[in-house]
Amino acid sequence: MYERLLTPLKIGGITVKNRMFSSPTSLAELGPEEHYSKENIEYYKLRALGGAAVVPVGDVIVDLDTGRSHPQQVGINDPSAAPYLCAVADAIHAGGAMASVEIDHGGALCAPEFIGGKCAFGPSGYIDPWGDEVKEMTEEQMYWVADKFAEGARNARDFGFDMVMLHGGHGWLLHQFLSPVTNHRTDKWGGSLENRMRFPLLVIEKIRAAVGRQFPIEIRISGTEYIEGGYGPEEGVEIAKMLDGKVDLIHVSAGTQQEEYSAVLMHPGAFQKDMFNGYLAAEIKKHVKTPVLTVGAFNMPDDMEKFLADTGVDAIAMGRALIADPFLPRKVMEGKPEEITPCIRCTECQSGMMKNRVIRCSVNPYIGRECDVFHPLPTYVHKKILIAGGGPAGMEAALLGVERGHQVVLCEASDRLGALRFADNDTWFKEPMRRYRDSQAEKVMRCGAEVRLNTKVTKEIVDEVKPDVLIAAVGGEPFGVPVPGADGPNVIFGAYITPQTEIGKSVVIIGGGFIGCEEAVDLASKGHDVVILEMIDTLAANAARMHRIGLMHEIETRKNITQATGMRCTKIDEKGVYALDKDGKEVFFPCDTVVMASGMRSRSAEVEALRPLVKEFYVIGDARKAAKIMNGTHDAYDAIVTLGYR
Repeated sequence: MYERLLTPLKIGGITVKNRMFSSPTSLAELGPEEHYSKENIEYYKLRALGGAAVVPVGDVIVDLDTGRSHPQQVGINDPSAAPYLCAVADAIHAGGAMASVEIDHGGALCAPEFIGGKCAFGPSGYIDPWGDEVKEMTEEQMYWVADKFAEGARNARDFGFDMVMLHGGHGWLLHQFLSPVTNHRTDKWGGSLENRMRFPLLVIEKIRAAVGRQFPIEIRISGTEYIEGGYGPEEGVEIAKMLDGKVDLIHVSAGTQQEEYSAVLMHPGAFQKDMFNGYLAAEIKKHVKTPVLTVGAFNMPDDMEKFLADTGVDAIAMGRALIADPFLPRKVMEGKPEEITPCIRCTECQSGMMKNRVIRCSVNPYIGRECDVFHPLPTYVHKKILIAGGGPAGMEAALLGVERGHQVVLCEASDRLGALRFADNDTWFKEPMRRYRDSQAEKVMRCGAEVRLNTKVTKEIVDEVKPDVLIAAVGGEPFGVPVPGADGPNVIFGAYITPQTEIGKSVVIIGGGFIGCEEAVDLASKGHDVVILEMIDTLAANAARMHRIGLMHEIETRKNITQATGMRCTKIDEKGVYALDKDGKEVFFPCDTVVMASGMRSRSAEVEALRPLVKEFYVIGDARKAAKIMNGTHDAYDAIVTLGYR
């Protein structure tokens, strides 16, 4: 089924078993003294066990004193880190993959608090947006940093890694030399592309001298910067041509950390198409002999196989796809693509690392607690479980329950599993959500659970099934603002909009959370004129950070969306919506249709009616607290593990 994905690939002096690589990912929370913890090591081991050909450790810094760009990072040249890096390489090998390490220097993007209060340095001097000085590097510093990269590559080889990845993209030091946005030098290190390439090529030359020809060097570049004043795809091709033959693998990503929306396109979100940045690698492949790898929103094996066949690109790296399902490559090898849990591109993994320095996944509750995979709590007692509700939380509970040996009966009040009705709309940015929902539903139908559709759990059902455990996953329901006219014929709930719902040309959406904002983008893209009415000053305040950046870009670039923040709805009539602004002045918004997106709440009455029916009772997902898919899948995991342990 997947001839190209499963064909081995020669990279320098090694051969890897397939064309599916893990993308280099780093972790925001390390162990003591900024070394890898057991949990960190098992995070990487899980990707290897899942079948990825190469598993790189992400963003390891060649000099922590000058190059640290995040609160916690591992130093490749820090002697105290050596045993932990050796342990990572060993763990990746134990899982059956080649081990790599991405080495980097943050350059101008290193905040003073990360580097002992010193000024950061980069190709050019300037004052950054936070008011901190960045100093221009001297030639002496350039050669010193290049030697640090060479030392780091040699250490990687000595620690047991099979190859090294040089980070030359995403706005870090090497990319800062490549970019006309950050390199304003007038000497031989700036100006023309040949001059801007001089420092990255010096680093590669130093690394090659340190590790020899048989130890592969991979370089990650941005094929385009997606930023005003930055280089585009044509210059990305020229960069690759100048790297051709000097490295063993050209890893083509995109974007830069220098601008927020560019960083979103670097990691394509729900508003971008599948394989969004693949065109960059496809074009570069036409111009170089060196193997080329692509990355960015690759998830579905059929699409990946076709992409490799159509473009000649040599390999694909996956980051979030392997967070959602580390075993994606193995399922491809076994010819079981239907078993893959698709990534929904919600960005909760990245956003959680930025906000709380922890990594979590909406659709994979094991992420962040990988030790549970390798050291699971035993299931001492197998029980009969009745699950009320077949939404995301209920489906996850059913799958985990069967996996751990329980007898599962799942009842869903509607005629199909999955809930997430808003994903039914023909909205391009809900395609990842639809894939996930439908995939989960199909897996539940195959897993061995007894599934009863059009069945609401009642006392009679409980008496018939006689479960040991009842799990309430009955979901939540929308609520409106308590104002006159809220029950009028022109008012609908956003959560209940379907392709058949009649919506007028002009729309006011009451509630500017991320659901209301997404509904606005959907309706605006279909030609409606939309006003978003929100009480606080910020739209989509409850959205994951990276998703919010993409969402606000969609809102701000559409002329038919009006943002009305700091507004409190007071009345609705057949002509429109009345609201008070911050100064207490009444404002009228005429419209044909009013969409309520003011929030969700749990179906608490339904939950409490079920609670007395059994001795062991769990409430999960929106039934416990209206929140996100991630909360539901994690609730399901906790419930299933707990009930089998006691």
